Amino acid sequence: MSATLPASLATLRLDRSQPVVEQIVEQIGAMIRGGSLAAGLRLPSVRALAGRLGCSVHSVVEAYDRLGALGLVAPRPGAGTFVATLGPAPAGSGGDPDLGDEAVSLRNSGPPALWKPGNGYLPEAWLRDAWPAAVLARVQRRMPELLACDGTARGDPALREQIALRLASQSMPVSPDCILLTHGGTQALDLIIRTQIQPGDCVLAEDPGYFKFYTMLERHGIGLHPIPMHPEGPDLDAVEAACRQHRPKLFLVQSVLHNPTGWTASPATLHRLLLIAERHGLLLVEDDTYADLHPGHPVRLLHLAGGQRLIYLSSFTKIVGPATRIGFIAAERPVIEALHGAKLLTSPALPPLVEALLAELLASGQYRRWLDRLRPKLAAARAGAVTRLQSLGFGLAAEGEPGLFLWAGLPPGCEPEALHRAALDHGLLLARGDLFRPDRGASRHFRFNAARSSDPRLFETLGAALKMAAAHP
Repeated sequence: MSATLPASLATLRLDRSQPVVEQIVEQIGAMIRGGSLAAGLRLPSVRALAGRLGCSVHSVVEAYDRLGALGLVAPRPGAGTFVATLGPAPAGSGGDPDLGDEAVSLRNSGPPALWKPGNGYLPEAWLRDAWPAAVLARVQRRMPELLACDGTARGDPALREQIALRLASQSMPVSPDCILLTHGGTQALDLIIRTQIQPGDCVLAEDPGYFKFYTMLERHGIGLHPIPMHPEGPDLDAVEAACRQHRPKLFLVQSVLHNPTGWTASPATLHRLLLIAERHGLLLVEDDTYADLHPGHPVRLLHLAGGQRLIYLSSFTKIVGPATRIGFIAAERPVIEALHGAKLLTSPALPPLVEALLAELLASGQYRRWLDRLRPKLAAARAGAVTRLQSLGFGLAAEGEPGLFLWAGLPPGCEPEALHRAALDHGLLLARGDLFRPDRGASRHFRFNAARSSDPRLFETLGAALKMAAAHP
């Protein structure tokens, strides 16, 4: 293997505070999809790329494996890893060349010079307060034991017990034996797709909703039918009509602090949704990833359903830091057993050290204390972001909601694509609304992360981009 890297790969950069593997996958994947890495090109050896990036060989091996699973690269035994020949874009994908840039804007990777107010994580400076020294010190004393431990596919029993206790404290009792730990929310969704639906099935998808879910369905050959979202929850008439016409197998619902809108569904909507699901044999999957940021006591589907005909998933990644990568699924025992079996075939165990850290954070009460500090700080940031966005002419539905995300409608006289281009010229990478639509349909909305939108200079820059976009539509 030549020591010379392709010119495109020379631009790879890693943010040391974020998961290395995902950054490599995101950046190389975007280069392949965008055409800057041509089909048939031989990628650097594992050791060469690890040396170039200053990361471990294991990280590059895992990244190459994931790129292979996505169909973007193909290993040739004895020869190396090569860029695969990509097929045509899936129907309805739009083939938008900006998709790579905008997907990067939702991660902590990407060009560091760009301001990314649509990123889905809390700022790094905020997360430093999530891990008290006492928690780290207690786990450090167990370090030799934890580093020698293989872990289990089901997940650390102590952590599952703590998660069950936390759910019970929120009036959602679940047995620890009915909890499966996962490598973040993404793996949780992947396992559910693999075990609960088949190629050719129809699945209902929120519109707007979680963009990665759409891609995962497409790659598994599963059709999706969009369900419009409103501040009070999914459009129930659309759900009923879709059930009658398409006989869908599953509906992924974000009932509390929905991504990307930030809305929380009303109890009445959730109750009616359960009745519709029971009538039509529709499996509901509740994604509760951001709900811990809610300062009140919102109703979840799990409250109302008691876990029957429902799969509940959540993740700590967005709350205590992306490096934790711990999510979980709670469901009836037969479902958990099927998910456990599928997990054994992919990535059997999570790092015991990370599991122990999170278990101690929960058991010590420090997670609750962290949320008590975080929520008011987030509310203040959100109030400031709302005021500044409205002063620029953005429209906000249900702006009084708590949580991380603001779903901001573009001011009249400006087009989304024009603002997207102008913002890039000003060093802003915005999270454009069409990325969150199942069919990449037109949208006049942008997602803003309130915690990353507190600097007045951001809005001065955004105002300048708006003026440029209006002058050059």
